[in-house]
Amino acid sequence: MARRPGRPVKIGSSAAGARARILAAAQSEFASSGYRGTRIERVAGLAGCNRALIYHYFKTKSQLFRAALDAAAEHRASQMAAQPQTLAEGLIYWFRQNWSEPQAMRLVMQEALAPDAELPRTDERSEYLAAQLDVIGAFQRSGRLRGDLDARHLLTAFLALTSFPACFPQIAESALGTADPEGLRLSWETWLGEFAKLLEPS
Repeated sequence: MARRPGRPVKIGSSAAGARARILAAAQSEFASSGYRGTRIERVAGLAGCNRALIYHYFKTKSQLFRAALDAAAEHRASQMAAQPQTLAEGLIYWFRQNWSEPQAMRLVMQEALAPDAELPRTDERSEYLAAQLDVIGAFQRSGRLRGDLDARHLLTAFLALTSFPACFPQIAESALGTADPEGLRLSWETWLGEFAKLLEPS
């Protein structure tokens, strides 16, 4: 019997896979088109499903956007397992992650451009940032990082230092006087290593 239009496809054990495909498609579409410009039809086309299946998992576009951002935070949290144990190497590591994942950077930037999305804060990002805050505290207690500086302000500064050149490469190239993206990347990695030495306990 033919399935009536508008009903979700029965996917059984492949539910997790279908949801993951929808989130991957949503991340791509939100990153390129923004919250306001994203159309559920295009997300469905990228995911290889219909609109009904998307609304089966996510009741509104804002819920889908929040889930896409949460998935990005979970991905970042998974990368902490390979995080180096020195400040210099850690800053360079996270800069390289951000540099190599421009879609993730655009997705987060689109969140700032979507004040009407009414997105609540969620546990995924909070947990990731709390884990990074714990790392900073451990560095301070072990003498690898100055303990007289506020950990939360350090975390915010590190997030900025490891993301700005990846988010705004043209501005960074002009500021640094580099002529190409590879020159920018190498210059910034070198400077991050030098900057880290300034934060070592005297």
